[in-house]
Amino acid sequence: MKSRIKEDLKNLSQLITVSGGEEEAIRYVYPRLKECCDHVEITGVGNVIATKKGSSKGPRMLITAHMDEIGFTVKNITANGFLLFEKVGGVADGLLPARRVWIQAKEEKIPGVIGMRAAHLMPSNDNAPSCSTSYIDIGACSREEVLERGVFIGSKVAFQSDFTELGSPDLVCTKSIDDKLCCSILLNIMESLGSDELKGELIAVFSTLEETTVAGMVPIYNYVDPDYAIVLDTVPCGDVPDIDTENELPVSLGRGPVMIVSQGIEIGGRYNNINPKIRELLYLACEKANITMQELAISDRFYITEESLAFQCGEKGIPAATVAVPRRYSHTPVEVANMNDALKTYELIMELIKVNDAVKMTFI
Repeated sequence: MKSRIKEDLKNLSQLITVSGGEEEAIRYVYPRLKECCDHVEITGVGNVIATKKGSSKGPRMLITAHMDEIGFTVKNITANGFLLFEKVGGVADGLLPARRVWIQAKEEKIPGVIGMRAAHLMPSNDNAPSCSTSYIDIGACSREEVLERGVFIGSKVAFQSDFTELGSPDLVCTKSIDDKLCCSILLNIMESLGSDELKGELIAVFSTLEETTVAGMVPIYNYVDPDYAIVLDTVPCGDVPDIDTENELPVSLGRGPVMIVSQGIEIGGRYNNINPKIRELLYLACEKANITMQELAISDRFYITEESLAFQCGEKGIPAATVAVPRRYSHTPVEVANMNDALKTYELIMELIKVNDAVKMTFI
């Protein structure tokens, strides 16, 4: 199973799926889901909803993973053929200079580079350029040539990043591990799960627009009306030299999946806490699968899984929890994950599905 998840991650991570342009990922997961699920549909905003019915009655369980990634969009094309661009999602300015990118044109993806001032002419105190002072070079000489090659205003732009093993087949490095790794896990869960292993109904949502807004998920909770929801996402690691692991971020690679106990940011009223009944269910699944979870409360840092927040704010309030796979160097072209953590997450969710009806989602 680990090799299957890894192969899907490799394939998915090389697609261009910048938020709002997830079509390549949709085309990847949809035919696979059609082969193994009772019903599959694509919503108006691109969410892929796949349903499996169990062998007996039970709760309606929803599991999500988002298909989109951070990146850029073309804002303008200059007369001499350079592309001006804006960020889509949380991209740090320090990642911009001299970076290779892919531009999604009408018929193909086109390579390009984010240009930067020659080192010989750069002031010693020069700061990292922003999007407003940066440009993309695709080797064109005019605006007309750019348009002829199929690039247009709004074309999505993604980082180029090879899929690389770091010293071990289990340590992988590439772009968009957030959240292609969880898409790979969820896809393999749906393909592996038999109806006799499930009581009730399982709905998998491969969602869009998570990196930019909750708009991709907001229609889901009204349409699907689940009894509870599990959000599969990734979470930053604190096991690197520039982070105080114990005080700032007690999460490490190779120690298994992470249960997000609480999450949020200090401003804007964005806060989410795990539903206590789902927490009880996760502990039960861990015990049965002999898996140790990491646990994280990160309520005063800029981290929140937008989908979990969306469920909490739903029409009647849907019990929800986030289970995350740890990864280093978040929102960069060199995110790093341990495939053993991915496998343990797969095993945990499979066990959670089997005990789907063991805990009632009520407070009294």
